[in-house]
Amino acid sequence: MVISTTTLIVTMAASPVCSSSPDKYRSQFLSHDEYIELRNSEDKHLHDELASIRCSINNVKRELKADIKELRDNVTTQNQRLGRLEDQTQRLEDQTQRLEDQTQRLEDQTQRLEAEVRQSQAYMRNKGLKNPTLPIRPVVVYRPGHGILEPEPLRFPRNADDFYSLRDPQTDRHRSMLAYLAVFYDVQLRSAGHLPEEESNSDDSDDDEIVLEHPDLVVEKLEDILGLNEDKIIKFKERALQTASRAPSKPIKRSQISWPEAGPIPGPRRQKLELRVTSGQEAYFYDPERPKSVSSEGLTNAHVGWGTRSTPSSQRARLQWSPKVARVSEPPNLEPERPKSASKSTEAESIDTDNDTHVFTNSPER
Repeated sequence: MVISTTTLIVTMAASPVCSSSPDKYRSQFLSHDEYIELRNSEDKHLHDELASIRCSINNVKRELKADIKELRDNVTTQNQRLGRLEDQTQRLEDQTQRLEDQTQRLEDQTQRLEAEVRQSQAYMRNKGLKNPTLPIRPVVVYRPGHGILEPEPLRFPRNADDFYSLRDPQTDRHRSMLAYLAVFYDVQLRSAGHLPEEESNSDDSDDDEIVLEHPDLVVEKLEDILGLNEDKIIKFKERALQTASRAPSKPIKRSQISWPEAGPIPGPRRQKLELRVTSGQEAYFYDPERPKSVSSEGLTNAHVGWGTRSTPSSQRARLQWSPKVARVSEPPNLEPERPKSASKSTEAESIDTDNDTHVFTNSPER
């Protein structure tokens, strides 16, 4: 900014200047040189201020440019990140869609397999059906987008008699049931070649009318679908009629039972109680100081129980009382045992062996 220096024209006040105070107003006026010097100092001061302001503005501009550049770089980086995130999001959406499609296919396959299993179970159950009064198990169907469908219970035949009565539907219920089953199980008579040529080529004929006009063909197709076997049912009815036509046999009384003449009436064989010595009760019948005989060695694992009579009564052993049993049952003597001479012990053992009769040993026949 350039300030031009002009001559300042100072008009004096209209009031007259008093001669008594000439120095009072002389200080209010500047000379031309003083005015120029004052203006130059002020111009310099203004120039310095403007230069500092201009420098500050330039600094602010540079900072703003740097900030704007940094902001643009950040925005560009964020845009790139957003672009990558959008790509990742798109890939995730594609993967999610593929997973949903795979899950849907797995669900469809699972439902299809479940439908096939249930169809096989119902088919085998109905195939073995013989009694016409027993209920028929409904066969389910699978349709994509709808899943597993079951027929309505009120529009499904209760048993085989009700099903085969659809060959000649006489009531509105049977006609409605036949048409419903043909639609539910998708019975196609035209494509199967069961209809005459003029009926299969006619476009004006309604499917329901075709079903009602040929109920025997529809029942035959439904029989194959449900797994029914009419021959088994017919044979079952024939056997039932034959059984019903026979006279019921009277029950045989016990007095009418004839036994063989030779010999008495056989009765239940009773087991005889046979006492045998167990290993825990061996001390009551044997003296521990006495050596065991050969005949008593086999009674180590003997026990008391029921047994059949294997030997004659004359050859079986007898339980005989021995005085040494009482001595065994008595509490042992606390006095120390005195050593016996070898001759006395041998003599006593020989006497015991000769005179005593052991339990369950065969006594010599006399």
